[in-house]
Amino acid sequence: MKLNQKTKMILGGVLIVLFILFGYWIFFGRKTTTKTNEQVAPLDGAVPTIDSSVQISLTAKSGRKEVMLSIKNMPLNTNGLEYILSYETAEGGLQGVNSTAEITGRDFEKTITLGTCSSGTCVYHNVKGKVKLELVFKGNNEDKYFSKEYDL
Repeated sequence: MKLNQKTKMILGGVLIVLFILFGYWIFFGRKTTTKTNEQVAPLDGAVPTIDSSVQISLTAKSGRKEVMLSIKNMPLNTNGLEYILSYETAEGGLQGVNSTAEITGRDFEKTITLGTCSSGTCVYHNVKGKVKLELVFKGNNEDKYFSKEYDL
């Protein structure tokens, strides 16, 4: 098969553009990440952890379709709570729940669905392994942080 001059120029241009894009991807596009075992607070800057007087539990309900988050003896002056649950599903995906709550007392209980609900219909996740719980206790002067993994 013989190519005319115009076809050779077009193919050459396409190859040059692909070479430039590939080079850009190699040097600038790929990002390397490393996993560490460090706990990193979800906020910028250092966030102190809660003390041992705060009692936190996460227990399974309804055949592992829901969990009960229970917190007793929250730090004084706590007026808000951010909670994040993350877990792996049997299908191989990473799922989770991220929400906030206003706090008026020192105790808090919340039933959390491990799935997605819309218009009264829920699709539950098949949780595989541990559930990671992260809490940020919002206060007047400073926030407090908690993180732990739970077997359900």
